[in-house]
Amino acid sequence: MVVELVMMILSGVLLGFVAGLFAFKVKSRWCPRCGESTHAAPPVQGDR
Repeated sequence: MVVELVMMILSGVLLGFVAGLFAFKVKSRWCPRCGESTHAAPPVQGDR
């Protein structure tokens, strides 16, 4: 009984932790001011 309760609590904590990491990663993709993607565009090769 106690082991099952501890396993349920640990499963919930782990699920919440993973969901929080995923939410942070998704949130960090977008600029909070303008909404643009925060990934840098690859440099354009110009004529040398």
